[in-house]
Amino acid sequence: MRSRFEREWAILTVTGDLDRSTAERLKNAARTVWKTEPAGLVLDLATVSFCDSVGLSGLVYVLRGCEARDMGLALAGVEPRVERILSLTRLLSAFDRFHSVEEALEAGEDGQRFEPP
Repeated sequence: MRSRFEREWAILTVTGDLDRSTAERLKNAARTVWKTEPAGLVLDLATVSFCDSVGLSGLVYVLRGCEARDMGLALAGVEPRVERILSLTRLLSAFDRFHSVEEALEAGEDGQRFEPP
């Protein structure tokens, strides 16, 4: 899990599987980022090829936390397998998704709500 800031947005890059071993790290990273009060948060999932139920729970935690802070949230680079899991659990529509971090940042110009292309 890596974090960086660009254009007033926080970007969390998740690597490997999003499962029991990484979901808590995702939550901790999000809590740390929220303290900095960025304009929005982009989760870069380009290298995540698997997500289990605990990983889904972590994503929902981040989603709810961003909503509570009136902060935009976008997923970038979602792999087809992860997208399918989100679709099967009916969570896909809850997230704004983009092909890349750059695309998400360009779409989130107002910092509050990402507008998909």
